[in-house]
Amino acid sequence: MQVSEQQHAAGRVRDWFSRLRDGDRARYVPGGPPGQEALILALNEVAASASAARTVHDVLNIIVDAAKRFTDTEKVVLALVDDSGALTELDESSIVVRGCRLQHDEAWWGAWLLGACDHVFSDGEAYFEVNASAGAWCLAVPVRVQDRPLGILCTINSISHRLRQDQTAFLSILGAFAAASIENARLAEESRYALLASERERISREMHDGIAQSLFSISLSLEVCKRRVLRDPAAVARHIGDIQELLAASQGEIRRYIYDLRPAKLQELGLAGAIEYWLRELAPGKVHKVDLLVNGVVRHVGSEIEACVYRVAREATTNAVKHADADHIRVTLEYTADGVAVTVSDDGNGFDVDSATGASDAGSSMGLRTIRERVETAGGEIKVVSEPGCGCTIWAHIPS
Repeated sequence: MQVSEQQHAAGRVRDWFSRLRDGDRARYVPGGPPGQEALILALNEVAASASAARTVHDVLNIIVDAAKRFTDTEKVVLALVDDSGALTELDESSIVVRGCRLQHDEAWWGAWLLGACDHVFSDGEAYFEVNASAGAWCLAVPVRVQDRPLGILCTINSISHRLRQDQTAFLSILGAFAAASIENARLAEESRYALLASERERISREMHDGIAQSLFSISLSLEVCKRRVLRDPAAVARHIGDIQELLAASQGEIRRYIYDLRPAKLQELGLAGAIEYWLRELAPGKVHKVDLLVNGVVRHVGSEIEACVYRVAREATTNAVKHADADHIRVTLEYTADGVAVTVSDDGNGFDVDSATGASDAGSSMGLRTIRERVETAGGEIKVVSEPGCGCTIWAHIPS
């Protein structure tokens, strides 16, 4: 195609897009034309996939795949921008591209994207431009929450490749939907990071209060044994026996820390099986009796929800053993219509829930705070019932 012919074709494409942009906005309702019903089905499919996405990058891939599949576009680009709406870099962390690598070279459309950001975020509307020399046209729609820019969704096609009106409408709707999905994924990532920081703080605190002190005690005991080994071998032998018991207990604590960091049993055994396994690990030599009751129809409620419930049960039972001096602990797991609930009851010392610390000692108070933060982060609710000398019951419900 000669340059003049390309320019003529480019003019026709501009006219086509102008008619799409200025024409009547179709309402897309079930029962409408075939293209409208396909649009509704495509949006429902995107919504289902995005709701299960765990990261922002997962959302970017879902949106781009949907755009390319529904519009049959030759190349689709979704790039994240900074708070000012500027596209600073084109790397794997901020951009997702679908399409043939040899078609529509990034050298020209990458530079075009930089200027397109200014247009879409200043006007708040789709931006269209034809590159006659490249024999292609670009359509960019804003991805933003209210007036805050998040990204830009762009389709790139040959001049001869036009889109239907329902396809261009799908891209505009998809840009708005992508903004909400990206924002939700970012909030979820921030919550996971906050929870991870809380977990690190808790493990660090417990290791300082438990393992570190045990190792220090073992070190002192070995020093005493070294000094007395010649004077009183029999006493040293008895002392070494005590040290061995302390070491065995410390090894058990370390195994529990490792298991807590990576609860593989949760995937292997399921939620109820993982809690039961934890109770068996927890009880020997520390608690006379532990029970696990499961009510409702057992089902998979999502990995994050199950991890939250498991960790609530683990934290509550650990508190009962370490701080409440309990003899009997009962864990009740209940599958409800809208989620799953866990109740941990013990016959330990109990505490005044309304007191300043909210627990009988600092360690227990920190454990309850961790449980509450974990449940609230997951969007659940928690209740604590206790009084001095009457044990404690912790109930938490996590919605699915």
